Amino acid sequence: KSSIRIGVEQQKQGDSDAFISAGNTGAVMAASTLLLGLHPGVERPAIGTLMPSPGRPTLLLDAGANVDRSPRELRGFAPTGSVYARDVLGREDPTVGLLSIGEEAEKGDALVREANALLLGEEGINFIGNVEGRDILTGTCDVVVCDGFVGNVVLKFAETMAHLFVNL
Repeated sequence: KSSIRIGVEQQKQGDSDAFISAGNTGAVMAASTLLLGLHPGVERPAIGTLMPSPGRPTLLLDAGANVDRSPRELRGFAPTGSVYARDVLGREDPTVGLLSIGEEAEKGDALVREANALLLGEEGINFIGNVEGRDILTGTCDVVVCDGFVGNVVLKFAETMAHLFVNL
């Protein structure tokens, strides 16, 4: 009888337009996955966070849900992010970048290189290739795909930088 389960159940029944919680993120993700299910083609849910950039925010996906991931799961974050950018952020043909240590396709670890190859052949995704950390805040693309470990580190670093700038 947790408030999270009850709220997600109300969402499932159509008794609410949205469900927002200040509770445990993992519990919300688990309840949502179990009660609402996943869209066809989506293997794992991801946490998205909007990062500031000039003019309009960039969606960073995954910001902490999936620490252990596969290239296919990273590839799966691209359509999820594209739909969000299109339907929620109003981006007509959202661009997707894969976070790596260089823009070249051969840069990054084996996971990123394989995910890059999968994204290159992905129908309906406006994949622009690898992007670097600096591209997150410059608006280089609408969606930045990464694993949850890296995404959470980026998110926590950005939160700390905001506090640092305010205090300086």
